[in-house]
Amino acid sequence: MSAIDRNKATVARFLAGTHSHDIADVEVIDETVVPHIRCHGFPGFPGEEFGDRESYKTFFRVFRQSFSDMSFQTLATIATADFVSAHWKIHATHSGEFRGIAPDGARVVFDGVALYRMEDGLIAETWLRINEPLLISQLGRGASRAA
Repeated sequence: MSAIDRNKATVARFLAGTHSHDIADVEVIDETVVPHIRCHGFPGFPGEEFGDRESYKTFFRVFRQSFSDMSFQTLATIATADFVSAHWKIHATHSGEFRGIAPDGARVVFDGVALYRMEDGLIAETWLRINEPLLISQLGRGASRAA
């Protein structure tokens, strides 16, 4: 298997585990991410950055408390020997506080892009860009909206 194929497979496995219906699947982080991971652009973390696997797991657990009944779809993946980029879309229910906005049970849909720097087939650094303006515009306005 080429380095590019290996990197794409690692990221696909990571995304499937971190966005599965079983939150316990975030343990996939131990198998797909280096211990010294560097993460940038993660809403809800001071400075939106952190540098260890447990914080990465915490992000996904907290995010899943904010957005339940999630449907995750990878729209496109581009890979090189050193990087993988994924464009994704999420449909979810706003079920917990996010950015200080109380949950209202509304269905939301938003997309984003993640860029992963790879080391020996594992994720070593992540840059996350959620389409926050789109997401925030859907929050706090009642459950009458359907995504």
